[in-house]
Amino acid sequence: MKHKGLYFVCPTDCLEYAINRTFGNTNCYYTSIGNSVVFDKETTRHVKQLILKHDLQEIAFVLSNTNPIIRDALENQHFYAVRGLDRIYNTIAAQKTYSDILWQKNSCLFTILSHYLNKKIKELRLQLDSSRFGQIQISGMIYNQSENVFHEIYSDLICRGYFSLN
Repeated sequence: MKHKGLYFVCPTDCLEYAINRTFGNTNCYYTSIGNSVVFDKETTRHVKQLILKHDLQEIAFVLSNTNPIIRDALENQHFYAVRGLDRIYNTIAAQKTYSDILWQKNSCLFTILSHYLNKKIKELRLQLDSSRFGQIQISGMIYNQSENVFHEIYSDLICRGYFSLN
C-alpha cells in the first residue's frame, strides 16, 4: 500500500510527475530553490499542519542529479548572491572539498547531494522531535534523470562533515 507523502523538491527539477508516477498520486509538495527550506517556527508549524491535515506517513527530500542550483554551486556560482543561496553554496563547496579527498570523482555528486539532503533531514527531525511526529519516516532521494529512477541517498554515516586522520 502506498502512503501519502510530503515531498520537499526544487521547482527547477520538475519532479512532481515522476514522484506521482512512482509513489502514487496522493502527495503534498513543498518547493524551495535547491531544497533550501529553513525550518523556522512558522515553516515548521505549516509542515506539522500539513502532516496532521493529510495524515502523512512519509516525508522525503528529493533532488535531481541535474539540479541547476546544485550544479551552479559546484561550478560557476552565478546565483551565489541570490538571497539564501549563499548558505547552500557554502555547504556544497565544503562538502565538495571533503568528497574530492575521500571519493572517486564519478560518485562525488551523489555523495555531495546525499550529505546535503541528510543535513535537511536532521534539521526537520529536530523540529518534529515529539511523540506525535516521531513515527513519520523521513528519507532522501536523488532522481537520476537519464535512468528515470529514484535512488536512496547514502547513509549519514557515510556522509561526514569532515574527515581526520591521526
